[in-house]
Amino acid sequence: MSSLRFFFTYSREFLRHWGSYILLIVGTNIVLEMLAIPLFQFLTAFILKQGEIPYVSNTNIVTIITQHPAVLIALLLLLAVILTVIFLQFTFQLFGIKSIQTKEDRSLWEIFKQSLYHMRHLRPATFFFFLFYFVLILPFANAIFRTPLLSKVTIPVFIIEYLNEHLTFLLLLMVLSLLVSYIGIRLLFVLPLMIFSDAAPKEAVRKSLELTHHRFWHYAWRIFLLTTFLSIISFVGYGASYVLQVLLDLFPRPIPAIGAMVTLTSIQFFSQLMLAWATVLYLSVLVQKFFPLVISGERPLRMIRPSLWTRIAAAALCVFFGGSILFSNVMYLTGLEDSKPFTISHRGVDNGNGVQNTIPAMAATIKEKPDYIEMDIQETKDRQFVVFHDKNLKNLTGRDRTTHEMTLIELQDLQAVENGHVAPVASFDDYLAFANEHHQKLLIEIKTNADDSEDMVDHFIEKYQQTILANHHRIHSLDYNVVKALKDKAPKLYVSYILPYNLVFPQTPANAYTMEETTLTSDFVQRAHQEDKEVYAWTVNNADAMDRMVSLNVNGIVTDDLKTLQEQIKTYEENPSYAKRIEMYINRLPALDQRISEN
Repeated sequence: MSSLRFFFTYSREFLRHWGSYILLIVGTNIVLEMLAIPLFQFLTAFILKQGEIPYVSNTNIVTIITQHPAVLIALLLLLAVILTVIFLQFTFQLFGIKSIQTKEDRSLWEIFKQSLYHMRHLRPATFFFFLFYFVLILPFANAIFRTPLLSKVTIPVFIIEYLNEHLTFLLLLMVLSLLVSYIGIRLLFVLPLMIFSDAAPKEAVRKSLELTHHRFWHYAWRIFLLTTFLSIISFVGYGASYVLQVLLDLFPRPIPAIGAMVTLTSIQFFSQLMLAWATVLYLSVLVQKFFPLVISGERPLRMIRPSLWTRIAAAALCVFFGGSILFSNVMYLTGLEDSKPFTISHRGVDNGNGVQNTIPAMAATIKEKPDYIEMDIQETKDRQFVVFHDKNLKNLTGRDRTTHEMTLIELQDLQAVENGHVAPVASFDDYLAFANEHHQKLLIEIKTNADDSEDMVDHFIEKYQQTILANHHRIHSLDYNVVKALKDKAPKLYVSYILPYNLVFPQTPANAYTMEETTLTSDFVQRAHQEDKEVYAWTVNNADAMDRMVSLNVNGIVTDDLKTLQEQIKTYEENPSYAKRIEMYINRLPALDQRISEN
């Protein structure tokens, strides 16, 4: 069967039994969202709390491994449970799609029991292969199998930007991606063979290699074609919804408001329809190899005959969730929970108007009236503080030395060059004095490394605490020890902890969290606000991402393009059209899969 014919054949199959497929796919995700994910989040937080570990990041992974063996074992066991649940979801959905497509007269409950029974035969080798499958080839595997349990596995944009700036790493990444894609397709049928034929991993790998021998481009093209068609349909569907709301906004009240409610609800249903459709098509690539589609005498999947109390409970749940979604949509469309985020200039520049972290750049940026100017400080050889981002001075000044190898006076003699501008390296004292003189609030990032003096934080507090408090400056740092020390020794200082990605919600004394924007979710923002903590997003440099951060209700946005950010916030603040809110909601949705609710 050609890939084009495959798409249309299995799309018609999906439309014939769309109710059963949606119940199978979306229903499974709802259960995971409402039960499994909250449970795993609670258990993770509980394990970390027992080990007195406030957060999980790249800065403390080694510490957890070497100094907290009990926590490490507990987290690994929890990871095993999560992978087992993912495997159960994969098995359940494969069996479910096979049952619908082969017209088996089986209920979802029977399929679930079959999936559980199959899990009893899991061999350790099967588990380790499954771990390999979803870790080594996760980007490819996630294109085939979508689960909310893997929704947080996102590569932060700063890593991608770093790779793009270093050609060698970029080329290695491209080669690795091609290799991973090749391995992913060659091992495409390993898990279905384990599930449908109960094959051992070694045997399943051998058979999968046989099935895909000389068929790599066939399956690569099929997956590419499915993704392209589904992306186009999503784009057209969301685009039509936006255009419709633009037209409805031209009518007198209350038509735009009523139309926006209908449009937003339709988008939410459409996104779940696309999720189910995509999952069915992708998994059908696996199923059809073993169980050909039965078209004649079709009959939808039979569901369990519910009792009266079951129906009453189901109706109550539908009313509850429907009411929750309705209430959430009203709050979003009316903007009742909106707050204006701080505009924060990254490293004191706006669209390349000067050299980062220098006073001339700050002077130019102050004219744009940012709420805060974010800047970086480091300790010098003589235990003073210089305003500089990189540990090594070479990139901006041409001097191949670190800040700790030079005194502050020596550093101030250097000229930094960037964006066609030249400016002297600034001391923190001068930078801070200029900001205070012009009533400009700062977001001060304290950067640390192994060469810092033991009493660096004490020295900072003693010298700058009073002026920071008097002028309402704020502080953030990637170093948790600095954050903790500042809150312990100077609790009145406002301190944010910088997180490069969102894995587990931290439990720290910080007043706020500065989060890398590509991994930031509404769940994190809501949880932070519940604990009376603010959230700053970094570094947000395009209009769509700015809109997304505003709609997530973050408290501050760090950007290199201050003017665009101010324009986006102004548009959103001054009674934005319902079409604009619809557009921002759509921009929060990934191409083909998303969590059940994003409001």
